[in-house]
Amino acid sequence: MASPLAVGLGIFIGFFLIPGFVLIGTSVKSVHQTEWALDLNSITMHIDKKNVYEAGLHWIWTGHTFLRFPNTWQNVEFSTSEDDLLHSRTSDGLPLTLGLSFQYTIQKDKLYDLYMTYKDQYPNVLYNVASDIIGNLASEYTAYSFFNDKHKIAIAMEKAINTYLADKMFMNVNALQIILIHLPTSFEDSILESINTKQNITKMEKLKQTNLVNYKTELLAATKTANQTVTEAHGTATAIKQTQVANGKAIKANLAAEMVGYTHIKEKLGFAGDDLLEYMWYDSLSEQQGASNYIVGMNPMTFISKT
Repeated sequence: MASPLAVGLGIFIGFFLIPGFVLIGTSVKSVHQTEWALDLNSITMHIDKKNVYEAGLHWIWTGHTFLRFPNTWQNVEFSTSEDDLLHSRTSDGLPLTLGLSFQYTIQKDKLYDLYMTYKDQYPNVLYNVASDIIGNLASEYTAYSFFNDKHKIAIAMEKAINTYLADKMFMNVNALQIILIHLPTSFEDSILESINTKQNITKMEKLKQTNLVNYKTELLAATKTANQTVTEAHGTATAIKQTQVANGKAIKANLAAEMVGYTHIKEKLGFAGDDLLEYMWYDSLSEQQGASNYIVGMNPMTFISKT
C-alpha cells in the first residue's frame, strides 16, 4: 500500500506540475522572421491592437493564438503562369490584353485595421481592386502609347494603385512591371512597319549628316588648296614683276650711262652724226665679241685675224 507521501506527490504532479508544463507549453508561441503577428483571444475573440509581435518566442496566455501577416515584399501577378491576363480597351477603342506584376508590403502599424476590415480575405480583395484600377487606367491611353510610353504608363499605374492601397487597404506598392502587351495583330504589324520606317529615316538622316560632314571636309581641303595656289601664284607674279622692274631699271640706267658716255665722246672727239653712229656700232661689236680686233676705217666685212 502506497505511503501518504507518495500519494501526495502523485496528486501534486497530476494536478499541478503536469498542467503547469502544459500551460507553459501552450502559452509560448513563435513568430517567424518573415512575419508579424497580432494576439487573438480565441475565447473572447478579442484582438490586442496595441502590440505587434515580431520574430522570436513570445508568451501569450493559453487560449490565445497569433494572427500572422507577411513582413516581406509580396507579389501580385496577372499572367498566364498564375492569374488571368487583364483585358481592357485603349482610349481609341482597340482591345488590349495586359500582363503585369507588382510588389507590395503591409503597413506594420495598420495590421489591426487590415484584419478588422478584410479578415484573411485581403489578398482576394487586393487582386480585384488592382485589376479594376489597371483596367480603368489602361483605357485612358491610346494603343500607340503602349508601344512608345510603356514605362510612363507603368509608373502611372503604380502610382494609382499605391494611392488607393495606402489609404484603403493599408499597403504600400513598391514597384510595378508591365510584362506583356497584346493588341490586334493588324495594328501591331502597322506599328512594326512604322518603327522600321522611322529607323530607315533615322539611318538616312545619319547618312546625310555623314555625307554633309565629308562634303564640308572636302570643301575645306579644296578651299585651302585653292588659297595656297592663289598665294603661290601671287608670289610668282610678284617675283616676276619685281624682276622685270629691276631689269627695266638696269636697262634704263645702262642707257642713261651710255648716253652720257657717247655724249662725252662726241664732245671730246668731235664726231659728227655718222661718225658717232659708226663708233657706236663698233663699240657694240666689241662688247659682243670679247677678244676680237677691229681697225677703224676699214670695211666692217673685212675679217682681221692675228698672225
